[in-house]
This record gives sequence, C-alpha cells and structure tokens, in this order.
Amino acid sequence: MQAIHQVLAIGALIAVAIVLTWTVILAVTKGTPGRGYDRAQASMVGIIALAAIVGAASFISGARPADGLHLVYGAVAVLLIPFARSFLRGGGRRDALILLIAVAALGGVIYRLFATG
Repeated sequence: MQAIHQVLAIGALIAVAIVLTWTVILAVTKGTPGRGYDRAQASMVGIIALAAIVGAASFISGARPADGLHLVYGAVAVLLIPFARSFLRGGGRRDALILLIAVAALGGVIYRLFATG
C-alpha cells in the first residue's frame, strides 16, 4: 500500500509540474484555459485525491507519516485547486493569475508532503 502511495505521489508531482507550466504559459500569453487545460487540472486533482485515499487507507492500517503535518498538507493539497476555482469568473487574466498562484502553492504543498512523508 505504501508503494502505491509513493507512486501516486510521484505522479502528482509530475502532474503539478505539467499544469504549472501550462498555467504559466496561459498567464504570460493572456490565453484562456480551454477544455484540455481543465482536463489536465482535473486529472491532477484526481491523482492527488487518489494518493490521499491510498494514504488514508495506509494510515488506517497502521503506517504513519514521519511528521503529523503530512496529514494537514494532504488535506490542503486535495482542497486547494477546487477552492481556487471557486473564485474564477469565466476567463481572463485575473483567472489565469488565480490559477497560477494556486498551482504554484500546490507545488509548494507537494514539496512539503515529500519532506514530511
């Protein structure tokens, strides 16, 4: 179970890197996120949520993270993007900047998850 959690964590890190790069491009070019971007973002959140579910199952079965903050960071990682999306207005530079800040923050949270794992 722990190995699956670690593989999903690496997948989440890769997904965040891809979405962050895409978000930077959108913010710089003042582009509008399209269906592909939304799918990539949903996939990223899905991978993170799946990692959290496997991590919770591992926790219930007795495996504990090295630092209790890992649980807090895990919850923040799952909720951060949906929370940020609640502030979007349907396109434009403002939305791109909100997403840029949220995905960059998520990258920091993922880093902390690896550090507290």
